[in-house]
Amino acid sequence: MEILMCVTRLREEEKLMISELNRKNIEVKVILDSMSLPLDDIFNQRYDLAIIRCLSQVEAKKRAHILEKAGLKTINTSASINVCTDKILQALLFQKHDIPQPNYKVAFQPRDLTDSHNGFGDTFLIKPATSSWGRGICLIENQRCLDAWIAARESLDVKNKEFPVIVQEFINKGNFDIRVVIIGSFPVVAFKRVSNESWKTNTHLGASVVPIAIDKEIYEIVTKVISAMDSGVYGLDLLYDFTHEKYLVCEINQNPEFAQSFKEHKVNIPYLLAGYVEDVITQDRKEKVYG
Repeated sequence: MEILMCVTRLREEEKLMISELNRKNIEVKVILDSMSLPLDDIFNQRYDLAIIRCLSQVEAKKRAHILEKAGLKTINTSASINVCTDKILQALLFQKHDIPQPNYKVAFQPRDLTDSHNGFGDTFLIKPATSSWGRGICLIENQRCLDAWIAARESLDVKNKEFPVIVQEFINKGNFDIRVVIIGSFPVVAFKRVSNESWKTNTHLGASVVPIAIDKEIYEIVTKVISAMDSGVYGLDLLYDFTHEKYLVCEINQNPEFAQSFKEHKVNIPYLLAGYVEDVITQDRKEKVYG
């Protein structure tokens, strides 16, 4: 077996994955963002699949789409990457499939934000459609905050090219959110990301990792999410709404990091990922043989 791994750079995550894949006799050819895709080899069916781990959302979508059109299976699929890299598409998909999430509105222009302010009260979030690691997400706490955000945006984005944005109600989530790592169609680990310093609870911003059990409610949400998308490798972020005592889906991403968190929860994510890749390749080969 031989696969491609598309990356921006080889981080600890990718190195651990390659090590586990090699243990299963799966060879990995690393393709950096700066490198060309080996399309001739793909057409000659040299590779079994490609793993997309590009940090750039644009590059991830582009490479997955090209590889699929050349006939190579990708993890994740270009369709799922497209959803994962657009918070507006996620919200629409979750609403369509009755997946619990915070109330939201799509603001296509600045004046739509005033309507959102009237609908959500003083406190709500403004999120760019495409962002990661919490970048660009702004907590609006009153009219003065909103006026300042609009004024700053008008000076930087005169033609409103950064619109639409998503406006989301602020959830009373305490000092944590929950990351669920999904491999294939199943949640393999869940953990709180706890921060007493910021309402943003990303681990790269200093949040600590506290493993938790995957209860029935979390499992049912994961099942709904995967049924709405393709199976693959995801990081699903949940909020626990203390006001209504239930879980809500915050967002889903296609390139979950695990190098730091798995040292705390002890679930061997690289090993499970390698097993999933092997299973996908084996199943794909059977389908080609037996139809």
